[in-house]
This record gives sequence, C-alpha cells and structure tokens, in this order.
Amino acid sequence: MKKNIIILTVLTFLCLAGLLYCFVELIFNERVNQQKNNLESNTVSFIELISPEIKAAVMKDDDIALLYSIEKLSKIDTVKEAFILDKNLNIVIHNDSSKWNKKYDDDFYKNIVSLKNKSLKKSGPYDFVYSQPLDDKSVLCVSYSLQNIFDDLKMWKIKLYVYCFIIAFLMFFIVYNLLRFFFLRPFNKAKKYLSVNETGKKTIYSDIVNMALSCNGHSLNNDGIVDISFRELTNKVFKNYLNLSDDIFIILDGKAKLVYCFDENNIVLKKKDLSAHIVSLTTNSEILKSVSAVLENHSETINIDVSEYKINIIPVSGEKDNLVGIIISGNKIKGN
Repeated sequence: MKKNIIILTVLTFLCLAGLLYCFVELIFNERVNQQKNNLESNTVSFIELISPEIKAAVMKDDDIALLYSIEKLSKIDTVKEAFILDKNLNIVIHNDSSKWNKKYDDDFYKNIVSLKNKSLKKSGPYDFVYSQPLDDKSVLCVSYSLQNIFDDLKMWKIKLYVYCFIIAFLMFFIVYNLLRFFFLRPFNKAKKYLSVNETGKKTIYSDIVNMALSCNGHSLNNDGIVDISFRELTNKVFKNYLNLSDDIFIILDGKAKLVYCFDENNIVLKKKDLSAHIVSLTTNSEILKSVSAVLENHSETINIDVSEYKINIIPVSGEKDNLVGIIISGNKIKGN
C-alpha cells in the first residue's frame, strides 16, 4: 500500500511539474512578444519623430542641428548607434565621433542605401536597423537592440521556474500526506485490529480453547467436513466443562479463525466454515468491531447486544500471556 502511494504521489508530482513548465513557457513567450512589440513600436515612433529634424538639418546644411538630433537619437535606451551614410557607404556623421569617415562595405548596408523608402531590417537575433533616405545622397541609419528585454525576462523566467518548483514540491508532500491519511492510515489500522497483541491476561477459558484447538485438528473427515456427531459430542463436553447452558457458544483461535461453533439460530455467524476467518463468516459490524478490539487489546471482556441476545466476547490468554483464542457466548435476554 505504501509503495503504491509513493508511486502515485511521484506521478502526481511529475504531471504537476510538466503542467507548470508548459504554463511558464506560455507566459514567458507571451510576455516576450508583448514587450518586444511595445518596445519596438516605441523606438520606431521616437526615431520617426526625430527624423524630420535630421532631414531638415541636412537640407539646410546645419551641422549643429544635425549633431544635436543625432545625439538625441543616441540617448534612446535601445539605440546602439545612429549615423548617416552616403551613397558610397561612407559615414557622414555618427554619434561616436571616432567612427566618422568610416566605410561600411558589406552587402547589408549596400542594400539599405539602395532603398528609396524607409525600412526596418533585422541585423541579428535581437538587433534591428531602421533606415530612411534623407536626400539623393544620404540615408539615416539607426541601429537598436532588444537584447536587454530578453535578458531581464530570462531572469524573471528563472524565478518563475523556482516558484513553480516550490509549489510542485509542496503539493508532493500535501498529496502524499492526504493519501496516507485517507488510505494508508485506515489500512494500517485494519491490519492492527486483526493482528495479535502480545499483552493480555490468562483467563479461566484457556484450557477449553486449547482443548478445542486440539480437538479441531481431528474433527475433519477426508473431505474436510466436520462430523455432525463429533460436533454434538464436543458441544456437550464444552457445556459440561463450563457448566453453562448458553444459546450461543463459539470458539475462535488467536487469529480469529473459527474452531468451534454452536449457534443454531445464526445470531452471530451466518456461515460456519471451520478454519475460516470471522470476517467471512458474519455480516454483523458490531461483532467484527468487537473481535477486532479484542485482537488489539485482549485484556478485557466485551459485552454487546445483538438482536435479542446478550453476547459476551471473552479473550483467552495462554501461559505466556499471548492471545490463544476468543470465546463468544450468548443468551437470549430475559423478557424478550
């Protein structure tokens, strides 16, 4: 039972971990796309807002206004560099003065200067280049990156993974303890009720139980059926031995298996199969509960009422104070 509970708990943990992983990936991708679109839109909007100023400065040959506008573009957080290329791929002006008069000769920028309209091209996994023709001789190029967004969101993603793992780990213990409480605890309790407790007291019925146990070993014929005459004989012997006239007289061994039964009206037992456990012989829950209690603690006699009969369930201890048997005796209640 415990092994099955552990397996079920582990499977629950793995399923929950898988669901949380898919949840984190879905949230991460959705958030990345959302922030990427927002930041890209804001960056392009700001560039297009300043580009008319740059175009006007180029038309007027106003170098101071041109430098000021280029510097303003470079202040945008996502912008890596802002510069103007001529048709020969030479840098006319750059936000980094050390790159002035530098020449770009790769095909990427050749394609950009050949365009007659503004465009947005991807230059790397997270890098983009915005370009806009200023006149027939020059093109404004602004390179910007969204790498910081992905870096920040990756840290957020790792934290989310940690939180989800903690949740899954806590759910592992919650499910495990719930399964133990609802399944393992009742199972162990039932086993305990049906186990033999080694603490008990010897009673006056020890001899008769030992006699029944010894007689029972010779009471079956070749087909495993109890001889009726032998049953009548043992019934008389037991009643004379105890000097009782009980209407019900049943002997169980130390494991609650039937050794002898006299119950003509089937008050206690519905079946009378020798060597069968009492669980399979009766449907009376009070009898089963009382026998289980005696098996757990055989220091006291239990008295209960079943139908119109007063039933006594008497534990019998052996010489070593171990439970050797149980006697169930009963008589009809007077006045009924």
